Amino acid sequence: MTWKGAVARLARVDWGTWLRGIYDYNVASRLRPLPPKILQVIVNYRCNARCAMCNIWQMRPERELSLEEFAEIMEDDIFRGIERLTVAGGETSLREDLVPLVGMFFERMPGLKALSTVTNGFLPDRIVADTERLLQMCQDRGIRFSISVSLEGIGELHDEIRGVPGGFDRVVRTLEGLKALQERYDFWLGVGYTVMRQNLRHVRQFMSWCEERGIPYGFQLVGFHESYVSNLDLREELDFTEEDRRELIAFMRELASQRSLRNVTAFYWDDMVHMYRDGRPRQTPCPFAIDGLVLDSFGDVYYCLSSRKIGNVLDESRSVSEIYYAPENLAYREHMKRRLCPKCNSACAVEVALKKEAKRYLKFLLTGSTGPGRDGHRPREGSKTAVSPS
Repeated sequence: MTWKGAVARLARVDWGTWLRGIYDYNVASRLRPLPPKILQVIVNYRCNARCAMCNIWQMRPERELSLEEFAEIMEDDIFRGIERLTVAGGETSLREDLVPLVGMFFERMPGLKALSTVTNGFLPDRIVADTERLLQMCQDRGIRFSISVSLEGIGELHDEIRGVPGGFDRVVRTLEGLKALQERYDFWLGVGYTVMRQNLRHVRQFMSWCEERGIPYGFQLVGFHESYVSNLDLREELDFTEEDRRELIAFMRELASQRSLRNVTAFYWDDMVHMYRDGRPRQTPCPFAIDGLVLDSFGDVYYCLSSRKIGNVLDESRSVSEIYYAPENLAYREHMKRRLCPKCNSACAVEVALKKEAKRYLKFLLTGSTGPGRDGHRPREGSKTAVSPS
């Protein structure tokens, strides 16, 4: 990057929000529970894929929240402070009212700064059309937009993992359509790759394919959860063997070596090297442990999709605020941070938290070490099993 590019990038930083985030994460969060700033909404659990690493497609829910029911729930003032929104599924494009639903989210979240969404790319025409409408809405409101398309391999490998013959070709069409939109709209488009036993040895082919087409990409390590993807029964089939782990660690070390002011996820990859190699508890901060919230299409509320459900707005006649701030739930979140977070391998939204933990990231930039976090965790000498990533 040239010095002019660096200056231009710095000029686009919302310094007020960034500095407030540093204060909130390092000072205010020690004094009181923070109101949520980051929200993930699972708009449906319907899916047109049959992924090897996920059981959502087996749910086939008969009824999910309507737009009107979501709107009533979101009259709660807790949503007015949301700054970053992720819309996910299931498969988001299967929700026919997706665009008006997101429009309602915008009305309920006047402080929203960024919207991101995820798709499997299997319905190219609908996805591209919906995305253009979302882009128009974001452009009118000054909201940053990003979309990630899932791709677990090239050609038949992707189709095998996703369980949909011809799925790869549909993803290519979706990516082509979305890239065409980038000629008229300013938004981030990328590809997400879930690393698991079946595709670990194909990551280079995937990277080359994306680089040849100028498409940014990212990786997520396969995780196993009782809630959301409900895939604990798949662990033996999908998790890494000892031989796999050696190759995985070498790959993660390569990703960690690419640290820079822009590439904050290098911190996460260095952390994962220590977790998988040494059994060290996670050091990477996560916004869902501090000021995050999840609401799904059943009305269930979570602090994080790796945690247990903390309430349901339909069954309990409680608002999201009442559930979020309930003393028993806040106590559970502290338990979650002590017991679950140290074993979590999720990369979701790590760039948000790391930017608010500037001291820790600057130390990593200078020394190349993620080191022990403020919780004081250190790797056990010679340990291989202190932590088993979830």
